[in-house]
Amino acid sequence: MKHNFEERRNNRINYAHQRAAKSEAEADRLYNVSNDMASFIPLGQPILIGHHSEKRDRRYRERMRNVFGQSVAQRDKAAYYGEKAESIEHNNAIFSDDPDALEKLTEKLKTLQELQEFMKAANKCIKKNDKTAFLKLNRATEPLWEKLTTPDYANRTGFPSYKLTNNNANIRRIADRIAGLKKLEKKQAVDKTVNGVRIYENKDANRLQLIFKGKPYEDIRKQLKSSGFHWSPSEGAWQRHISPNALYSAESIVRNFKDIA
Repeated sequence: MKHNFEERRNNRINYAHQRAAKSEAEADRLYNVSNDMASFIPLGQPILIGHHSEKRDRRYRERMRNVFGQSVAQRDKAAYYGEKAESIEHNNAIFSDDPDALEKLTEKLKTLQELQEFMKAANKCIKKNDKTAFLKLNRATEPLWEKLTTPDYANRTGFPSYKLTNNNANIRRIADRIAGLKKLEKKQAVDKTVNGVRIYENKDANRLQLIFKGKPYEDIRKQLKSSGFHWSPSEGAWQRHISPNALYSAESIVRNFKDIA
């Protein structure tokens, strides 16, 4: 299970890095296209109102602005995926089968919520150019003020919207995990036998386990794998994380096959 998790984690990191690099390259390309388009307009040349070229010139400039806007959007996307990769790499994951998972997740949720409120409050202060109010905020420092009030490549200041979006998504994800763990704690563990197969919710391992009398037939093994179950030699069971869907899948597989051995 640990190996599978690490493999998926590394795949997610590599994917995020690839998307960041691709978006960065596309941003550079679009920026260069925009610059090339601008080079055909003489420096300081206004639109000639009433001239036969007016409509064509306006369309050309609009296309140029659109290309530049696409470049900015790609740059934001590159930053988003770059931060996502970094977040995965440095994330101290809290596993649901950790005895202290609920306590750790609750603390993490509190930290993320405080960060979200700080970023929103900081952006308000920056919008008003109120440095005094900013420095009264928890987490605020002089260097951070200088950093946040220095315009980026698109002349924007403050925490970028994708930072708030990412953090808010993490808040929702952690809150959902907490709710799920609390619900799981209250629920009585399933432990029953259907068609000779034991269906057991091992809460200590946070795994739903299917324990067969012997090795199941190949078609059953394929069904198990396609439903997310993995063979655990140490447990002597086919298992996956506990969830309502896991139980539904287990019951469906076992009911559809008779005399499993």
